[in-house]
Amino acid sequence: MGFKEIGRKIQKAREESGMTQVDLSRALGITQAALSNYELGKRRLYLHQIEQIAGLLGKNLDFFITEEISPPGCAHQTIPTTEKILSRITRLHKDELSALTEYLNFLEWRRNHGSNE
Repeated sequence: MGFKEIGRKIQKAREESGMTQVDLSRALGITQAALSNYELGKRRLYLHQIEQIAGLLGKNLDFFITEEISPPGCAHQTIPTTEKILSRITRLHKDELSALTEYLNFLEWRRNHGSNE
């Protein structure tokens, strides 16, 4: 994974947290220009810096260093991590969990019967 991809993820996480570049750069003890260069992939980041950023933005280190995988034909969609899926599942109501279980059973049945359409 390149610095541009990591920078894009830093920007995304920063914006999701409601922080400006100035806010995050102050928290990191760097200039806003340096943070801008990180986000643009123009400046090298070291693992300890990414860990610090992850902590400040409330993200796991994996968010920044793991490549996103797009399914065929869906270049702009990413496959959510197991962690994200489990987080969403824990917020479902009993009837929603039942519906999800039924859908998962259907997907398994479809896979086992050779129909992927």
